[in-house]
Amino acid sequence: MIFRTFHRLALFFVLSIGYISLNQAATATTATAVVTPTTTTTTSSSCLGGVSTGFKLSGAITHSKTFTPTVLSKYQTSKMTVSYYSGKDGLVTKTFIGVPLIDLLNEAVVVTDSTRKNDALRKYLVATATDCYQVIIALAEIQPATGGQQAMVAFETVDETGTIQPLDDTEGEVKLIMPGDKTGGRDMFHLNSIVVRSAP
Repeated sequence: MIFRTFHRLALFFVLSIGYISLNQAATATTATAVVTPTTTTTTSSSCLGGVSTGFKLSGAITHSKTFTPTVLSKYQTSKMTVSYYSGKDGLVTKTFIGVPLIDLLNEAVVVTDSTRKNDALRKYLVATATDCYQVIIALAEIQPATGGQQAMVAFETVDETGTIQPLDDTEGEVKLIMPGDKTGGRDMFHLNSIVVRSAP
């Protein structure tokens, strides 16, 4: 009789422990399900494209500045006719009016390290469009003492009749022009920013 009673108590104890363990496991699973974060997808609004209304010059320079067509028109401008090959349109020839990029950089004063030999040769520009399309320009390419390429930030164009007009919405209000390039990959539509950087 004692053995049977002990056996029943032991069985009841084991079943009780098992029930408690299962109940705890279910509770933990439920808790885990509640606190598991839900992944959401967000779309960046910084690369949606659209017409540029100006661009900001910043980075390794002393004076950052934002340039619009109105601001650019106050500088000494130049007229430039460029020809380049476009994958879509073939040979393109067009005349632009704008400000030499080197003039804007000289005013901004590119920061250089006097302890490094020819530190200016380590500088480069990252130009970015409103859709985040980017091109790289070595500072040496456009410095008169080295490459001497007449890079320009254009804000007007000259049509076949000689009439000066603002750039249209297909190009943006400001456009980067690289006249020495054979293709138009660096003639950037909808210019949004130019950042001066230094090689590591």
